[in-house]
Amino acid sequence: MSQVKRSLHPELVRGAALTVFGTLLIAATYGMARFGVGLLHPAMAVERPGVAAALPSAATAQFVSYCLAAGLAAPFVPRRSRVVAGVAGVVAGVGCLGLAVSTSAGWFVASAFVGGAGAGLASPALVGLLDAVVPPRLASAAQATVNAGTAVGVMGAGVLAGALDAPSVAWPIMAVLCLAPAAVVVVLTSGTVLADTPAPRTEGRMPNLTLPIAAAVGAGVISAAVWTYGPTEVVARGALEPGQVGLLWMALGLGGVAGAFIDGVVSRWGPRTAFLLFTATLVVGSIGVLAPNLGGWWWPLTGAAVFGAAYMALSGVLILWGRLLDPPRGAAITAWLFIALAIGQAIGAQALGSVFG
Repeated sequence: MSQVKRSLHPELVRGAALTVFGTLLIAATYGMARFGVGLLHPAMAVERPGVAAALPSAATAQFVSYCLAAGLAAPFVPRRSRVVAGVAGVVAGVGCLGLAVSTSAGWFVASAFVGGAGAGLASPALVGLLDAVVPPRLASAAQATVNAGTAVGVMGAGVLAGALDAPSVAWPIMAVLCLAPAAVVVVLTSGTVLADTPAPRTEGRMPNLTLPIAAAVGAGVISAAVWTYGPTEVVARGALEPGQVGLLWMALGLGGVAGAFIDGVVSRWGPRTAFLLFTATLVVGSIGVLAPNLGGWWWPLTGAAVFGAAYMALSGVLILWGRLLDPPRGAAITAWLFIALAIGQAIGAQALGSVFG
């Protein structure tokens, strides 16, 4: 018995370490390099008038690059997940550095495009690596935890936005935070044996993804309003001052931590019912953030916390849904479902530009 425990101990430790640094990589590539654009835009617009009108285009550029990156990653996971994870950190870091020095709309949009690609690479890569490293009985919980890293990232971005007056200082810090966990993930997974050939179950056609893809697109459209226009609208409606907008992202991230605990909900009710429940919650949270100022500063912050919990839960359900449909193809299915989510966000960002722009 003690010999078994000793043989399992390194496996558990490495799985736990990968879960921690995978969470940090998602935190940086999503919560900072990707969603930080909307958070820091009000301050950047004041500091650099040339980027003031570029937010809708930058948001669309990010969503497009995210889709392209996830689509490019799909054929390489899980076989090359380690390389894809490393590239994710580098690409996101380069995008952050570009945003640090952008003073014109063109450079702002181009840098957002580069930064958005990092997140599209990170998710499918980490799904493949976690399935290879974490013991099977803990894999679903680890996947949900890492996915909720976005919440950690938006909290971190909120802290930086509140603590630093200049976005030109915040973005380089975010770049370092993208590169460091990617390097650790690459080191931790050195020597990991990943699938080189499809498992027998994957020799047939891909399972029917019509329902989860449609669900992902719908959730993306709904969520785009808060992710893209939330900070700007809250400031414009007088609920928060420009210097307090980081509180919105901190509340969103704090609520989003709940997304790490969805494994039990999906196991009990199934992914369809869970997704429907969390979509309804997402709508409620969005209304709380974007509605006219009904109750002072606490109203949008409460809405942001509800929105964050719902969004992290929804994206986590997509990962578990794909793994339930076809476990060996879980990483590739995640890529396609997250592409659908991003397509919905791109559609929403453009469609809602005339309402919030």
